[in-house]
Amino acid sequence: MNSGVGGQIAILVADGLEGKGGIERIMLYLTRELAMRHPQLDTFIQQTRFGGSPVFRHLTTPLALAQFAKRCATGAVSLVHVNVAPRGSTWRKMVFARVAKAAGIPVLLHLHGSGYDEYYASRSRSQQRLIRKFFRNADGVVVLGDHWERFMRDTLRVDPAKITVVENGVPAPVGEASPANAVPTIVFMGAVGERKGIDVLIPALGKVAAGGTDFRARIGGNGDIEHYRKLADDARIADRIEFLGWVGEDVVDREMRGADIFVLPSRAENQPVAIIEAMARGLPVISTSIGAIPETVQDGVCGLIVPPGEVDPLAGAIESLAKDGAMRQRMGKAGRARWQERYSIAAVADRMATRYRELIR
Repeated sequence: MNSGVGGQIAILVADGLEGKGGIERIMLYLTRELAMRHPQLDTFIQQTRFGGSPVFRHLTTPLALAQFAKRCATGAVSLVHVNVAPRGSTWRKMVFARVAKAAGIPVLLHLHGSGYDEYYASRSRSQQRLIRKFFRNADGVVVLGDHWERFMRDTLRVDPAKITVVENGVPAPVGEASPANAVPTIVFMGAVGERKGIDVLIPALGKVAAGGTDFRARIGGNGDIEHYRKLADDARIADRIEFLGWVGEDVVDREMRGADIFVLPSRAENQPVAIIEAMARGLPVISTSIGAIPETVQDGVCGLIVPPGEVDPLAGAIESLAKDGAMRQRMGKAGRARWQERYSIAAVADRMATRYRELIR
């Protein structure tokens, strides 16, 4: 049995911190902040698969599992922090969690990924039983908001005492948004596809333009860009939209600081990092009523919330903010204040450190 005293905290991230996804970005921010604010908590990243093609990566999971099991058996690990998302992540991490529990190491599950409630509902009864057992048997469960706390408690029937809300957090940006635009600039950051609602955003922007409201839009992210460029051309707004492709942290920062409005009309989300990054920079946010987004943005306070997949409400929200500079400024300031209070990486690291200490035996 592992005593858990003085050992390292293993943080399980599928592809390590080199990936481009939200989980990787959040864990990068968290580990950096923990090292500065809580250096006595010694963490390391444990991959659950290794690089290469998608097929090859899945074949490397047994190798990663053997590496992890050996480390657990030495008594060097005091806690295992398991980042969980829908689909393959759940089943892969389930095995790693069992190895840790067999070694007497406490397990903290951290739910990420969009639409986990829908994913669970789509599984067979036997798979649902396994998922419930997975979360119930954990020593602790971290969720990103009240919506997911209710899902854990009411649907998966996890002991409420095990559930902790620790939202995503991002570091302080270099500066706040300070646009000097002749017309409002709208920025979107995310995968260019239907899940993030780009197919709704472009026709919504077309309606805004047809109504006589001027704007410029900048779209950052990978996907079928040519398809959506044609959609913009069909909507007669191709001259107002620039597709940037995949962008790194520096470009995200520059684009957000030069924008007036951040829009993310997703159909499925947990708690998008990009929304919190926009709030940290003082940008008003337009997004949808899914996952933890409504409690993050707070409709009418830090931005506007619209139903997912609907063009007219989204167009109305964009038009309202594009026309009203005072509203943009008020909501942007409220978002920045909410980020400082709730979503700064310092606050998140402190809450996570508290949970770690509670679980380490």
